[in-house]
Amino acid sequence: MTNISRPATAARPVIGTALNAWAPILFLVFVFLAGGASRSDVSSLPVLRGGAILFGCWAIAGMTRDDWRRVRIPLALLLALTGWMALQLVPLPPALWHGLPGRELIVAIDNGLGQADLWRPVSMTPSATWNSLLAMSVPLAAVLLATRLQEDGATKVMQALVALAVVSASLGIVQIVSGNGSAAYLYRITNASSMVGLFANRNHHSLFQACAIVLAAALLRDEFMRRQRRASLQLGYAAAAILSLAMTALIGSRAGMVAGGIAFAFGYAMLVPAWRARPPHHTRAGRASSPPQQKFGARQWFDYAPAVLVGCILVAVLLLTNRSTGLSRIAENRVAEDLRLLAWPGVQQIIESYWTVGAGFGAFPNIYQIVEADSLLQPAYFNHAHNDWVEVLITGGAPFALIVLAGLIWLFRSVWQLGFRRLIKGHRGDLRLPILLVVALFGGVSLVDYPLRVPSLQVMAVFLVILLASASGGAGSTGNKLAGES
Repeated sequence: MTNISRPATAARPVIGTALNAWAPILFLVFVFLAGGASRSDVSSLPVLRGGAILFGCWAIAGMTRDDWRRVRIPLALLLALTGWMALQLVPLPPALWHGLPGRELIVAIDNGLGQADLWRPVSMTPSATWNSLLAMSVPLAAVLLATRLQEDGATKVMQALVALAVVSASLGIVQIVSGNGSAAYLYRITNASSMVGLFANRNHHSLFQACAIVLAAALLRDEFMRRQRRASLQLGYAAAAILSLAMTALIGSRAGMVAGGIAFAFGYAMLVPAWRARPPHHTRAGRASSPPQQKFGARQWFDYAPAVLVGCILVAVLLLTNRSTGLSRIAENRVAEDLRLLAWPGVQQIIESYWTVGAGFGAFPNIYQIVEADSLLQPAYFNHAHNDWVEVLITGGAPFALIVLAGLIWLFRSVWQLGFRRLIKGHRGDLRLPILLVVALFGGVSLVDYPLRVPSLQVMAVFLVILLASASGGAGSTGNKLAGES
């Protein structure tokens, strides 16, 4: 008799291996589809957080000791942050709570109502802090799933992010064409008449497109360094980078447009040396074409012709369109009227009051209303400090700031161990410059916005940072493959 059970048994490890390889990418796509907004009342949040818990439990079930060791520091930092959120929800004795800075108004109200003996938590808005606590399920799941990323995980993650950027840009074009109220807008509260794509906020979409420029440039650089180069992929990565660059200019975010310009400059700096040093092309039959001739002087301008062409295209698009773009908003010179600057004195006052233990995660909108100037009252509310470095102190106080500082020290140490030799030129599969630039873009934009409060951008940042921290150092081990393999 023929044993018909053998094929299924043999196929089981193959299926398991494929699931391990693709689960992080599936989670990334899932979060981008359901987690493009930072508000606490988004209807997709239960699905997002429930799915994150399921993904995280699946990852835990198969983790080895080496997996735990690989992510022990970022996991410990996120657990410390989660623990501090939970502690902010623990009721404190009245005598202790009344001594906390910034509670004077509440104490006066309690005394006036004859309720001076109430036990209250550190958080001034416990419901918002509960939401922040539940929101930690997404980055925690991302850390756990990062252990499933295999040797080619970095390439897969970057390819998925570039593909998501193209999808988001295409959706943004549909949103503009279809107009306000279109079903193409995924969120009820959003920037109407803007190309928000998979996001609710145009600033977050523009920053994501700027990051996609860097990632597409890194992938294109790696293609240049292959012996068996694939023309279709090179064309696709180049087109994706140009599309993302155009989007950063057209979306209407000033910070995003600046980030896009920086991303393009560094991305092009990666590509030029890779183009000049590309190895001879090997066909699939094993035959090598003639090696590229290193010609300098009069013909060197060909290296920079694409950048000039892209610049001309962008200028033409900006001049021919009547939409409000990032450049037009800068040209209007109305920075002094920006609510973020007008509200800064109130934000400073909040920092001075709550920097020790914080007002509670998610408490900023309610706390700001206490100090909001009458001249700034309007139907729209000021939902964040629009400087996440500052809001860290306002909501989480010194403990949160110490956790952030510990994370930055760990990241700096990891980058230092990788080394800085040939940082711009790099080698095939070199993650240092692209991920460092993405981290820098997040950090810079966080001075005027709050991108890392968006679940999809959180997962993107977690994956890239863990990939960087666990990468091979310098131009050595991975660098020896410099364009020598297909």
